[in-house]
Amino acid sequence: MEKKKFGGLGLRLFILTQVFTTLIVLATGFFAIEINRKALLRRRQPTIGQVKRTLENMRIEVLIGGFVACLSGIALTLAITKPIKQLIEGVQSAAVGDFTKTIDVPPGQFEFSQLVQAYNQMLASLKKSEEHLRKVFYAADDAIMTTDREGRITLWSESSERMFGYSKDQIVGKDLNTLHSPKMKPDLIRQMQESAMKKGRWQGEIIYSNSKGHSIDGWCVMTTLTEETGEIVGYLSVVRDMTEKKQMEMQLIQADKMASLGELAAGVAHEINNPLSGILSNAEFLQEEIPDDSEEQQEEIREIIENSQRIKTIVQDLLNFSRQRDSKTYTTLDISAVITSSLNLTEHQIQLDRIKIVKEIGDPLPFVRGSFNQMEQVFINLLSNARYALNRKFPDPHEDKTLLIRTDQVEETGRKYVRVEFHDRGIGIPEEDMDKIFNPFFTSKEQGQGTGLGLSISYNIIQEHKGTIRFDSKEGEYTKVTVDLPIDEGDIEDGE
Repeated sequence: MEKKKFGGLGLRLFILTQVFTTLIVLATGFFAIEINRKALLRRRQPTIGQVKRTLENMRIEVLIGGFVACLSGIALTLAITKPIKQLIEGVQSAAVGDFTKTIDVPPGQFEFSQLVQAYNQMLASLKKSEEHLRKVFYAADDAIMTTDREGRITLWSESSERMFGYSKDQIVGKDLNTLHSPKMKPDLIRQMQESAMKKGRWQGEIIYSNSKGHSIDGWCVMTTLTEETGEIVGYLSVVRDMTEKKQMEMQLIQADKMASLGELAAGVAHEINNPLSGILSNAEFLQEEIPDDSEEQQEEIREIIENSQRIKTIVQDLLNFSRQRDSKTYTTLDISAVITSSLNLTEHQIQLDRIKIVKEIGDPLPFVRGSFNQMEQVFINLLSNARYALNRKFPDPHEDKTLLIRTDQVEETGRKYVRVEFHDRGIGIPEEDMDKIFNPFFTSKEQGQGTGLGLSISYNIIQEHKGTIRFDSKEGEYTKVTVDLPIDEGDIEDGE
């Protein structure tokens, strides 16, 4: 369309120059005739030869004038059309985002020189603005993307690639629903678009899935993209990753819940412990009094004692859950030594289960401050859980029946930590149970396999050590537990 417009402009300029040339030729012929007519009139009786010479001169003068007029017309056409053509091509390039096509200033054409200079200045200004917007667009932490009216992604920022893991080539042209978690309603995109059209914007929480299938808690703001006519041509979406904030909120809620449950657990444990001690003592006394040959009565007493011992174990777990740490047990710890001790205590059972332990223990790790026994209790509990998950998935020996234990030194929020990871390829944790795993008495194990207090106690211990414990799991595939403990820098005081 633009080339046709330029072709029409060139044709009009050509016609104008031809008209100009014709006028020059006519003017030249008129002046030539007038000059030669006056020359003949000055002669009283011109001869035929003089008339012929005069006519010949007139013909030559007209031809010369026409030739000069044609050259002038061509030169004028080129002088006008060349810079105009360059301007049109430059504007066409700028219209599609190419701001590199500048125009050389034509010499000796003051008017066009001013026009070309103004165009070049405009181009430089647009290029600067475009570079500034590009930097802002690609440096943003929030994911920025645009979609057409059908919900297909048309623009994808680098921040979007960092957040979701998809490259531009992988995602552009795909439906926006591709990024949504299966938990979200299928018609959510339509609802978002309708709200954006009516109110100018839509905002709310959305659960996304990245390229690895992991969930991302996002806060999305969607607005409309419109033409000058007001017609909606697409939608702009800005997504902020709220996953870490959500996790911190959950940790705060969990910590508060643990504090309240700890107080309740201590009261319940003490109330149960006293009558339980009496029951257990009397049962043991009766066991001694009943003759050995009374097998039925002996079996009943053994059952009473076993169940009482089980209740006693639960009560002790409750007390451990509610107990504040003993300041005397806090010392400088070598986490590698705690891991080794924990493995030594569970090694026999792990070997019987044919589980392979892979250790990636880093170079001498910095020391942490805490209780050796409490951290050993945490690690033994995590090893027990991993063993259970692997045995459920692989009852028999298998090459994937492996538990990876990895340590490293990391820095989070300006502080250095020793990190310990336990990564198994067992049955994993259902996503709907992920927010319950630290709740007291919650367990996914079969009846009799656990009290449901192991992770609650572990969470409490890690919190007391000013550390964090996180779970990453996919049902049927894996579970990774990450424990971060602050390096001993003298700011974790005993008894706090």
